[in-house]
Amino acid sequence: MSTIKKGSNYVISINQLADFSVASEAKKRRIIRQQKKPNKFLVSWYQLSKSRIKKTLENNCDLTPVIEGIKELVNRKPTKPRQVLDRQVSIQALERFVNIKLPTLLKDIPYEIIKKVDAKSIIYKGVEIIVSPEVIFKLKIKDKEYLGAVKIHISKNNIFDNNQSRCISSLLYKYLNEVVVKNGEKVMPELCLSIDVFGEKVIPVPRNVEKKLGDIEILCEEVKSLWQVA
Repeated sequence: MSTIKKGSNYVISINQLADFSVASEAKKRRIIRQQKKPNKFLVSWYQLSKSRIKKTLENNCDLTPVIEGIKELVNRKPTKPRQVLDRQVSIQALERFVNIKLPTLLKDIPYEIIKKVDAKSIIYKGVEIIVSPEVIFKLKIKDKEYLGAVKIHISKNNIFDNNQSRCISSLLYKYLNEVVVKNGEKVMPELCLSIDVFGEKVIPVPRNVEKKLGDIEILCEEVKSLWQVA
């Protein structure tokens, strides 16, 4: 399929598409404007907390990196207001993550982390959706190889609802099938996971993934329509 070709005039990140799915008309236009002219100097928040969560997910859900991350943040002495806020929310995020119930499979079965992929995005209905999972893993069950992926969302004031999270997990599923799968591997829907840290929830692909992907098609058409006028 040609879904990993670049060249679409319409580009949106997976998290922004999830935001778009529940936004008011005014906010939808604001999201599109931000996507059309992204701020190249935008500073990423909560980098340490996200990296420690990622490391835990890469290591069979061993929480040691998260626990050590909390200790490191507690001992930091930030001076700037932004650094103070980042530290405070990052500690809260890691503490919330400890309470999240992760799939047993990720704790019980050793898996390989896939770091090199052909693309970080897919083109769906003419819209390039930047998926860019934090973790892609491959595990073997009864001599069959399965793929899964995780997208992490950390926002204290913008917790995704279940439908938004299902939008993300469904796109992870589509992305793995169209970009990553090879040599007879299969994508395991139960391991395509949208993790909302402050929502303390892990949402896999819905049973009727085709219906959810159909809903996303409609969103993509709306993105293209608003792109012309935002």
